[in-house]
Parts: sequence; structure tokens; C-alpha cells
Amino acid sequence: MSQSILTIAVACEMDVIASRQRARQIAAACGFGSHDQARIATAVSELARNVFSYAGEGRVGFELSGTTGRYRLVVVVEDEGPGIADLEALLAQDERSQRPSGSGLLAARRFMDECDIDTGKSGTRIVLSKTLPPGARASSASEIALAVTGVSLPSNVALSEAHQQNRELTDALATLQERQDELVAVSQRLEQTNERVEQLNRLLNEKAASLMSADRQKNEFLSMLSHELRGPLSAAAMAAHLLKTNPAVTPQTVSLSDLINRQVSHMNRLVEDLLDVSRISRGLISIVKTEVDLRDVVNAAIEQIMPAAERKTQRVDVMLPLEPCKVEGDATRLIQVIGNLLGNATRYTPARGHITLTLEARDGAAALCVADDGQGIPAELLPHLFDLYVQAETSSERQHGGLGLGLALVKSLAELHGGTARASSPGPGLGSSFEIRLPLAQAGAVAPGAGSGAVAVA
Repeated sequence: MSQSILTIAVACEMDVIASRQRARQIAAACGFGSHDQARIATAVSELARNVFSYAGEGRVGFELSGTTGRYRLVVVVEDEGPGIADLEALLAQDERSQRPSGSGLLAARRFMDECDIDTGKSGTRIVLSKTLPPGARASSASEIALAVTGVSLPSNVALSEAHQQNRELTDALATLQERQDELVAVSQRLEQTNERVEQLNRLLNEKAASLMSADRQKNEFLSMLSHELRGPLSAAAMAAHLLKTNPAVTPQTVSLSDLINRQVSHMNRLVEDLLDVSRISRGLISIVKTEVDLRDVVNAAIEQIMPAAERKTQRVDVMLPLEPCKVEGDATRLIQVIGNLLGNATRYTPARGHITLTLEARDGAAALCVADDGQGIPAELLPHLFDLYVQAETSSERQHGGLGLGLALVKSLAELHGGTARASSPGPGLGSSFEIRLPLAQAGAVAPGAGSGAVAVA
């Protein structure tokens, strides 16, 4: 529903100026801000000037359209002129093309929300509309017309309009200056931020270089230390052997010799772990892959840890498939993986505890699990269990020994074989379980559910 506000006849230059001033007054009465008032007035004056310039005469009408809460100011500009030639080409051109006959229409379209154009040989009708701002007072068309007509135009309309345009230009320049100042301030802040970011990047690069250097020095030290320890350990092992083979040997000497051998073996394992950690950290560890039956690997690893299990009277159950379970891998390294898992289980399982090792083919992979009923693992430690230098035993006494390298090596070596390692535990005192999965050399080499045998050591 549309309500007419005011209609202005355009037949001379003064009518163009009057159209602009009335447009501004009507926009103000509709609740538009000063910025939108200037845009609406400019759109109307540009179209009114086109009417006068190309048609000689016409009219500009103002209407209020819509329902409560959704009003629009509608401007209808009409003439009986020759129409607009090639309207599509005119509307498609860039506003910066500076075509006098089209720049006004393009500006009017840009300043308003909607613009409908109907042109032909009998004349042109342009309908512009702009939605009233939120919160604008919902006056009727008659109220707006009364408010506008109650304000007479100055006697010197042209001079008044010039002053008004100067004020608008001054306000626009002031706004532009404010925005320019804001842009300068933002630019300065960005420069300061960039400087701080560059400083942080330099610091990070320096820290990264320092850490890399420290890591390199650490690896070199570990390697050197491991090599240096091998000599004394070999000498200690030889001395223990000589004591045991001495013709005058006594039972006490034999016992001491066995103790020395156990400690030397333990130290040798630590040294080997240190060397392997150093090699893995530097990417120097080598894997020689052949087709390996994991049953043989398990049996070799069991032989290594049985003395420790027997000393603690632990029961070790081993369940292996009846058919070969073959993977592509390095047998020596795989024995190290399984040996570390079993050694970890014996270390953290009390005397007369129970350890179980199972091997089966599942989903194209060999799944090996070592479970125990030992001290278990706190939930907060599980995510870090395979990190270097992490132990389940956290007391200062470190009563179980070790450097926390074994599980880190297990994970690294499993991944070098294309496999995975994971740990689980119900909690402290409830035991733990470790699973290694390695891809089978041939998918389905062992059928799921194949029979198994068991070996128990009391």
C-alpha cells in the first residue's frame, strides 16, 4: 500500500535544486540519518537533472509504502522524453567510466536499495526505494507532507543549496579524515605487532637452534657414555668368570660371581638401551627385514627373561598359534621388543605373580599381548608411558631400576616395522596389558582361531 507524500514538477534548473532540497527534508521526516539524507537527495537531484536535460520536463513524486514496521520511502521520477538508448549497456558499464548521460543513473541506483527502470520511445519511469531505518517514527504520508510543506524553501534556493552541499562536503571530508587517522593508527599498531612477531620468531628460531644443539650434544654424550661403559662392564664380567672358575672357589664366591654377572647383564641392557635411544633419535637405527615366524621370536625372548621370572617364582603362560605367524621384520629387534615387554612385566609384577603372553592373527595383523597382575598403571601416566625416561614407578627410590627407556624403544621399533604399540590398565594394583600389532607377511597366513599351546613356569 502506497501513500503519496509530494509531487514536484521539473521544468527548469531551479526545480532540480528544489527536488533535492525536498528530498532531503522528506528523508529527514522519515527518520533517515544525515548520511542517508544526503544520499537520497543526491539520487533524486541526479535523476531530476536527467529529466530536465534530456526530456525537457517531467516530475518527481515521493511516496510512503508498506505496513507498520516495514515502511519504505519510494521516489518515482517520470518524463515523456525519447527514453534511454541501450539501457542494458549503460547499466553494465563501470561507474568510473564518466559517461555524462549515465553516471547520474548509476549513482542513483547505488545510493538506494532498489531501482526499477521502464523506458521506451514514449518516456521513462524510474522507481527508487529505500527502507526506513529501524526505530524510525512511523508517520503517515500526510504527516510527512505537512511537515515538509510547512518548511518553505529559501528565497535564494540555489545559494542555499550550494551552502548545504558545502556543509555536506565538509562533513564528508571530516569523516574521511577521521577514517584516515584511524587507518594510520591501525597501520602503526600493525607495524608494532609485526615487529613483535618478528622478534618472537627470532627468539623461537634461536630457541629451536639451541634445543637442536642441546639434543645433538645429548645424543653424542649418550653414545660416548655407552661406548665408554662397555669396557669396564666387559672387565667386570671377565673377573666374575675367573672367580667362578678358580680352583679354590667357594660357594660364597660362586654366589658373589653370579650376583656380579646379573648386575653386569643388567648394566649391559641399560647401555644397549642408551645406544638404541641415541641411534633412534638420530635416525641411524637399521632394520634388516626378513620373513620371521613370531613364534620363534617369542621363544627366544622367553629364554632371556626366564631366569628373572624364576627368581621371583612368577608364573609365565605362553599361548602361541599352531600355524606359523610370519611377519616381515628384523628378528633381533623383534626379540628386543618382546623381551622388553616381558622384562617390564617381570619387573613390575610381585613374587608369585602371573604373566601371560598371547600371539594370534587378527584382521591381517599379528597381535601379541603381554599381560600381568602386577602393580598396574595410573590413568594419568598411560598417555605418556611410551615417552623417553618415563617409569611406572615414580618414587625417589626407583626400586625397580631402569631408566624408562624400554617402552620407548618398544614403540619406536614397532613403528619401524610398520606396527603399533599400546598399553592399558584398570588402575594401580590391578595389573596392566601391552599389545603390539605387526602386519602379517601374507594376509591370512594364520587363520583366526587356530589352536594354541601353552607353557607354564612356576
